[in-house]
Amino acid sequence: MLEDLREGLSRVLEYSQRVDSEPPTEVVPFQAAENQRDLVAVDGSYSFLWNSSSLWLAVIKVGALLYRGGRVQGIEKLEKPVVISTREGFVAEDDLQATIFRLTRGAKEQHREIVNELRKYYEHQIALQAARANEDLILALDGSLASFPRETDRLGDVVRACEERGHLLVGVSKDSTTHAFGSPLTDEELLRRRDGMGFIRVPEEFEGRQRGLLHGDIYFARLHPKAPKWFRVDIGTDKEAPDRALAELAAYCASPLCVGYPRPLFEAHRFAVTIRQMREMYEDAIVKEGVRLGLPVSLLIGGLTTMEGARHGTFHEYLDRVTRELK
Repeated sequence: MLEDLREGLSRVLEYSQRVDSEPPTEVVPFQAAENQRDLVAVDGSYSFLWNSSSLWLAVIKVGALLYRGGRVQGIEKLEKPVVISTREGFVAEDDLQATIFRLTRGAKEQHREIVNELRKYYEHQIALQAARANEDLILALDGSLASFPRETDRLGDVVRACEERGHLLVGVSKDSTTHAFGSPLTDEELLRRRDGMGFIRVPEEFEGRQRGLLHGDIYFARLHPKAPKWFRVDIGTDKEAPDRALAELAAYCASPLCVGYPRPLFEAHRFAVTIRQMREMYEDAIVKEGVRLGLPVSLLIGGLTTMEGARHGTFHEYLDRVTRELK
């Protein structure tokens, strides 16, 4: 076994040395802005709670955090239980979910695709509220500025509101596995070989291949000199001055907790994922309310799921548990 392992590692090393790994030369250096505009950071999360056949009960949590003077000054939140179904007859009663159902038909885990699109829909909804309620700030969304499906697009409204209110709109993706620059390495791996702060726009043909509606220009940027990675940043307004837009965003990226990543988005993510820490409260409510409605306790408890919607108590889970105990 060790001989095969060594051979495999040797092949990996040899191939990685042969790969053309020179980063693009068009990277533009820049510095963080000295002053910070107020910033609203938007992020969301979800957790599945219960499943019966092709019906899932999930809860979505979205937060818009106003960051001013180095700390959170206000929070707008949405916390919404939703029923997800892969039955066409069931979702037909809900126009939004029926549209998402139709456009995700055939997906391997369609229930997860549906809840993820619903999460993004509500993120864009609360971002629109924040854009309309404020003046001249940075509106930073988690993820790209791409919207899918077209029929449920709210990002276009967000862009227009930002233009009217003088906001800088950006979308920052936590991780990216794209190969926009044509290298066998991912864009993040390729650009990691460059030192210092910098940014580069992806090729136009890559933007043209994006799924759904793209509401911004796509860049990769290293937002702090000591940042461990480059982030994909979509710029939705102030497109004519990407250096200025990224300099303003970089002013929020010096926190040692998340160096190179905007601290307000870190706080928004931390707020959103608390939904996972509240599972026991929701599960208790499901059992109590279900019993009140006359549902069998065995059905209620047996339907409780993991965060991603997998049922507890599967035979595979049983085998894994027994295997661990036999070690």
